[in-house]
Amino acid sequence: MRKNRRSPPENCLEKLEDQLRVEDLILSSCRVLMELSSADRCSIMVLDTSTDELMVRWAQGIRVKPYGTARFRVGEGLCGWVARAQKPLFSFDMMKERRFIPRQIPSKRFKQVQSIHCLPLVHQGRTVGVVNLSSFSSRSSFRRGGRCLSKVFLDRLAQVIHQAVLLQEAQAISDRWRSIVKNASDSISQVSHEVRTPLAIILESASQLLGGFGGTPTEEQKKRLVIIQRQGDRMLRLANQMLDVSRIETGRVSLYRKPVRLAEIIEDIRRRYEPLIAPRQVFLEMGDAPTVYGDPVRLGQGVENLLINAVKFTPPEGAIRISLEARGRSVEMAVADTGVGIGKKEQRRLFEKFFQPKIPTNLSLRGTGFGLILVKDIVQMHGGTVRLDSEHDRGTRFIISLPMYTPIFALTEEFRLLREQAAREGLSLVCQLFDIDSGPLVLWQEVRELLQKHVSKEDRVLINPDGGLVVLAVMERDGLQPMRQRLEQVLCDHPELLSPSSVRWGWAWVPEEANELPALLGLAKSRMRGDFSLAKGFLV
Repeated sequence: MRKNRRSPPENCLEKLEDQLRVEDLILSSCRVLMELSSADRCSIMVLDTSTDELMVRWAQGIRVKPYGTARFRVGEGLCGWVARAQKPLFSFDMMKERRFIPRQIPSKRFKQVQSIHCLPLVHQGRTVGVVNLSSFSSRSSFRRGGRCLSKVFLDRLAQVIHQAVLLQEAQAISDRWRSIVKNASDSISQVSHEVRTPLAIILESASQLLGGFGGTPTEEQKKRLVIIQRQGDRMLRLANQMLDVSRIETGRVSLYRKPVRLAEIIEDIRRRYEPLIAPRQVFLEMGDAPTVYGDPVRLGQGVENLLINAVKFTPPEGAIRISLEARGRSVEMAVADTGVGIGKKEQRRLFEKFFQPKIPTNLSLRGTGFGLILVKDIVQMHGGTVRLDSEHDRGTRFIISLPMYTPIFALTEEFRLLREQAAREGLSLVCQLFDIDSGPLVLWQEVRELLQKHVSKEDRVLINPDGGLVVLAVMERDGLQPMRQRLEQVLCDHPELLSPSSVRWGWAWVPEEANELPALLGLAKSRMRGDFSLAKGFLV
């Protein structure tokens, strides 16, 4: 059978495409082009469509980097003509070429080029750049090399360069957008901080006056003070929500997750807001919904804002229904009301900052414009989704879907997050595995809660699906021994749970020893020993 033979340039490009970085790929392409064409220099010029100029972006064989210094308008010079005509140009005596534009560069630093091959890079009918191959002589190998370059090679190189330019433009837009968001979030955060302190003083003063400080207030004065309190509470809630949204958007919020029963959070919030909810009816349909894996404080914020939102849109004679049910590997919570509903046009803007849907004046319980944004941000931080089902005069139903808690899900998710944190901070992630020959899950749950209280808030103590506990911590390598001693001391202080002498212990490091969770746990398990006593010491 005849083998499918490919030209050397195509084979070279196939190997180059295995490289991960586009910049490295294109620089390597320069070297391949020089080798195949016997050129002394190679430069790749990219077309800037905003100025209609060609700029040198990558080069090989040039002592002084030409990036940003060599620019030619399309139609001017050799490369400009090639870019406009989309045809290759070969010249073996530069000084006689009428389209050549000499650069004013001292001869001591740059040797004069004699021959040149200019090749257009075209993607989908549009010029994206030009390849310049040059030689200090007009040797025959250079004459032959430039002409035999495969068009397939150049077309694929043009595609890569086009993608590199698009990536750079997208990155620039992303950087500008991140900068705008950060500046806006910083401004919001600063304003929120400045507003919270005087508001707290105002609210405390109003409370003291209502309590009779300085004399018993009249009925009219009480009404005015209640208005001050009500509006002050609203402003304080707005400041707190603005601060929370700002922190989430800039990545300054950490989740401290554990198995959480949403039914308990919902019941607690319903009791706290009972005076606000009345006389509306609230129906709870909890069932036996499984636990979710999340931060109870942040999830409580989300439930609270959804309940306040339902009360805001529901008339006094209306009803609010909160339900929980398992759906596959998720738990769905729905908050439905019999209120005025939200129109389709307004639904598209519902999660915008400061947006307030239009509601009848007799139902005007004003919100902050940040509550639903906070709900969406909190749910997305937990890997969940928010959906909305609403029509005018038919009520509104918000559906939140959150991942169901399982030991393997919690372990996998926390490992992923801490591994990313370790990479960002230039530190290591240590995985410690604790186990005994036998022990019920209830016992390990108690030990987990105990140990979690004695480690850093950023560290995680998790149930190992195969038995025992896993402790994940981002640290320097010399931090393992003090942490292990601290955990042993905790167990020594609680002999009713576990005796340190009965515990087997193993460890492994990321990224030095493993990068994936199964390999990490396997290595830690292979190191397990029954000498968890300080008197016996250990090696790291």
